[in-house]
Amino acid sequence: ERIFKLPHYNICNLYLRKWVKEAGIKKKITWHCARHSFAVNVLTKGANIKTVSSLLGHTSIKMTERYLHVVDSLKQDAINSLGEINYAPM
Repeated sequence: ERIFKLPHYNICNLYLRKWVKEAGIKKKITWHCARHSFAVNVLTKGANIKTVSSLLGHTSIKMTERYLHVVDSLKQDAINSLGEINYAPM
């Protein structure tokens, strides 16, 4: 079930190029890259994987699970940023 109708692929790319230019991004951003960034960002913010899978139009949740490794590595990076914790038992 679609929440909203997406415009044609070419129209989406036109808008994507416009947004990238307005953001001052010099790197070439593809539609695939934008979808990946969207998925990782909403998963990082705590969205349910089933919801993200539906938003991306995946037929299987397995396709969406590939984005979880990025989210897991971000969590590990956050923990590692704390530095070494010296634990001394009482």
